[in-house]
Amino acid sequence: MKRIYMYFIVFTLVFSTTFSFHIAPTFFEKRIDGPGGYQEFTLYNNTTHTQRFKVEFHESSGNFKGSSHTWTEYSPKIVTIKPKSQSIVKVFMKAPKETLEGEYSTYINFKTIPVPELKDEKDNVIQAANKLMLNVSLEIVGYVGDLKPNLEIKDLKVKSGEKAENQVEFKVLNKTLKRGIYMTVRVVENNENFESYEIGRVGANSERDVTITLKNIKKSNVKGIQIIETTSGDELIKKVI
Repeated sequence: MKRIYMYFIVFTLVFSTTFSFHIAPTFFEKRIDGPGGYQEFTLYNNTTHTQRFKVEFHESSGNFKGSSHTWTEYSPKIVTIKPKSQSIVKVFMKAPKETLEGEYSTYINFKTIPVPELKDEKDNVIQAANKLMLNVSLEIVGYVGDLKPNLEIKDLKVKSGEKAENQVEFKVLNKTLKRGIYMTVRVVENNENFESYEIGRVGANSERDVTITLKNIKKSNVKGIQIIETTSGDELIKKVI
């Protein structure tokens, strides 16, 4: 299988296995010309301490047509998340008039701000609540223009894999010249039930080999697949075996 370049997300810190902090979703993928695009990002604090973060947007890596960091409005600038809780950052991005068609990206950055605890009654010492300092950047992409998805599915088959697991294999071609697409695959059964598998972003004018290990569907019951645009939930293409 070809190496998959996950360039839409960049971590500046390796997370511990406790996943004390995470963000959802990990993508933007909105049209940002005209009225602009809006997305809410949920920040989760799975620790027993209050976490506080400074939110900033930075210039992108240059992998896309340009950087959209100066076109972005967001709130709040400082996020405080109580233990075992979550908070939302609202992001609005709007490209200037006459911006050329294509994809534009920016980094959204979350940096820990230490949160002091109250004085301890025993020793009268103030301690920092943050035990894990984080500096996390996520590259998010928006697009300009009426860039409708154009996909093709090739070499679709179902087979038995290792340990008697059943697998669906296919190639997905994103023939949209100026826009990558974040995709979810639905494996559909003969009774029209389905299982969903997020496969991530397939770049503009590129191809991806996909292998899905089925969870609860028998090989004989697979009818076909649907590819759904993860951001909108719209069906983009389907293919019957």
